[in-house]
Parts: sequence; C-alpha cells; structure tokens
Amino acid sequence: MKKPPAIPEDICFCPLSGILDVIAKKWALLIIAILGNEGEKGFNELKRELGCISPKPLSDTLKNLERIGLVSKKVLGTSPPTVKYSLTPEGWELRDHLIPMLVWVSEHGGQDMPGCPIRARKHP
Repeated sequence: MKKPPAIPEDICFCPLSGILDVIAKKWALLIIAILGNEGEKGFNELKRELGCISPKPLSDTLKNLERIGLVSKKVLGTSPPTVKYSLTPEGWELRDHLIPMLVWVSEHGGQDMPGCPIRARKHP
C-alpha cells in the first residue's frame, strides 16, 4: 500500500461540517459503495440491494448526495419516467479515498458481515 500524501500542519477542518453531515448518515456510504461497484442504479434497485431501507430515508439520502454533488440523477424519457443514479467525478473521488480507510478498519478489528454484497471494485 502506498504512503498517503503529506498533510499540511495547518489545515482547516470547517469544510467537514457540511459534507460530513451527509456522508455520516446511515445509508450514504453504502449507496456510494453500490453505485461505485455497479454504476447506474434505479431507485428500486438500490432499495433492493440495501435490504431493509424504507423509501423515505433512501429518497432523502439520494437527494442529499445529489445536492452536495456526489451523486447524479438522470431521468429517462420513458413512460413512466425511469430515474437512474450514478456517482459524479467527486463521488468517485470520495469513494477512492474511503477504500484505504476501510482497509485500515479491516486490519484493526473490523469484521466483514457474512455474505457482504458491498465490495470494493475498481471503477472504469
């Protein structure tokens, strides 16, 4: 594993307050992981993969991820309209930064859930 870039000694953590409020929510990182592994997904596909999430929290989380620029929403001109969600370049970048953290957690006592459907895969 390569060494992370040096962090400046004087760095402001204030920008975390906006984005951390969104990505620290229960489902946000799982949604980012699924979209990162599998590309575009519809609302019901995400709901099915996440298992026990109800529509309201999924909808709210997707709206928040879209609002901060991590997820994009594409409405297809079908009847009824089909909506697909995918990661933005910023969403891919965040996902790439999360993987080393997950490796660290795994090496320091974090446990995989049996049959875990969310695995890190390289993005295109």
